[in-house]
Amino acid sequence: MRSRPLALAFVLALSLPAVAPAADDTRCTPAATFAVDGFRDPADDLARVGELVGAVAPEPRLIRRGGFRLEETCAAVALPWNVAPAPADGERFLTALPARLEGTFNSRFPEGANDGLLWAGRGVSAFATVGVAGRYGPLSFALAPEVAVSQNRDFTLVPNGKTGDLRFQNAWYGDTIDYPQRFGAGTPTFWAPGQSYLRLDVWNVAAGVSTENLWFGPGIRNSIVMSSAAAGFPHAFVGTSRPADIWIGTVEAKVLWGRLDRTRYVTTPTHPLLTALVVDYTPRWLPRLSLGLARVQLQVWDDLRVRDWFPFFQSFEKKNLSSWYGGPQGDNPRDNQLASAFGRWAFPESGLEIYLEWAREDHENSWAGFIREPDHTQAYTLGLQKVARLGERWVRFHAEYTDLQEFRPVTSSRGQPVYYIHGNDLSYTYQGQLLGAWIGPGADSQLVALDVFGKRGRIGGYLERVRRNEPVFWLVIDPNNPGEISHDTEVTAAVRQVFFAGPVDVSWEAAATYRWDRDFLRNEPNLRLGVQLAMPLGRRP
Repeated sequence: MRSRPLALAFVLALSLPAVAPAADDTRCTPAATFAVDGFRDPADDLARVGELVGAVAPEPRLIRRGGFRLEETCAAVALPWNVAPAPADGERFLTALPARLEGTFNSRFPEGANDGLLWAGRGVSAFATVGVAGRYGPLSFALAPEVAVSQNRDFTLVPNGKTGDLRFQNAWYGDTIDYPQRFGAGTPTFWAPGQSYLRLDVWNVAAGVSTENLWFGPGIRNSIVMSSAAAGFPHAFVGTSRPADIWIGTVEAKVLWGRLDRTRYVTTPTHPLLTALVVDYTPRWLPRLSLGLARVQLQVWDDLRVRDWFPFFQSFEKKNLSSWYGGPQGDNPRDNQLASAFGRWAFPESGLEIYLEWAREDHENSWAGFIREPDHTQAYTLGLQKVARLGERWVRFHAEYTDLQEFRPVTSSRGQPVYYIHGNDLSYTYQGQLLGAWIGPGADSQLVALDVFGKRGRIGGYLERVRRNEPVFWLVIDPNNPGEISHDTEVTAAVRQVFFAGPVDVSWEAAATYRWDRDFLRNEPNLRLGVQLAMPLGRRP
């Protein structure tokens, strides 16, 4: 069986018009449009929570980008705080994006999550962005450059036996992943085009180039296949502008081609080609249920042929790849892929949503092999949000579980695969940071959070447990140090708030972490403080 149905769904979606609201979905009567400045904007979280109480128009929210976008409010329920209004003329405008400044402090070791370009090393780290966005008919753009700097104070590293820049290389996985322990011994500075794009929308087809962050799947804290844990990478794309009506429901689709950069902390850095196909479907009879599939592939850039630019047409079965690549082994050692299936089901009547992502990082030789061992290289995320309205306030409970571990005997003939790790410089990172879940290779995490949304903003907190590098523990640490060193596990308690101080939006978070056997070295506490200041897109009434 081949993946051509995914490609056919993509082509079909491009050829169909944008969908009108379903006849039986009368919960939301559009009232106004507001602007959201990507994943860092508190309004991004507000929009998803608002959908669960009927304040924001429903969206699949499975194929997301980190740049400027618009959301629709509903007439029946008001948002708890006034959001930035959309440009008055949606077809022709030029607007300033928020000037955004962030600062992060880590007391003992690096720690961060879904912070894009920023690498939050030990000490103080800072991030800044400012830009403009505009539209003229079918052509739209954003120019939103980013810069980040890290104090990068010294902390204890795991010795890897190397010298020079390579002494900062990941000690457990070496050249199989560009994921350094530390970005050098100095004060590194990072810059990027950020959430910038140039986009053409004609009928219901969008095409363009972008360096925006991307997010595939329904996860809120973690996404297995594509998240904002690293900076956005440069890519070209084509897809649907809006969900397309195919009578039995609606479909969104996107294809992209990107080029990845490596750091100097691997022996022979290259520039792999990343291709992705992602599709989601919302049934006509269940308009609040959205299902999706994503397939992401990395290939060595050298000697790419025309067919290599369209690998999503390949079979999912390794044995069928010999004819594709002209080789006898039925595999291509110069590529790596991740694939996932995901879904999100919202119940606004009860203020609830549940979501799931299930992924694999390896082909099977046959579908029979998949049936025998579907859990080979599997990873998954389970989550839910529940929102209760208490007068003008909303109370949101959120829980999420992510597991990237592979449980099998260490003597297994198939080994013990590790997520995001691959030879031939095909690891799943960009500029030394992960493209997938921020918790990292062989990790699992559990989070529970409680937040209150009101007129003055949002306040709440969360508890989180993360266990890291489990394959290293079972294959290296425990056999050589039985009973002496245990699992690398941390527990974090955090409080966070968003409030409005005159012309400035303020977001802050304070987190206390205790990590047992950090990198299998020793127990360490860490205090993480973060603050974001932003001039909003427009003054609230």
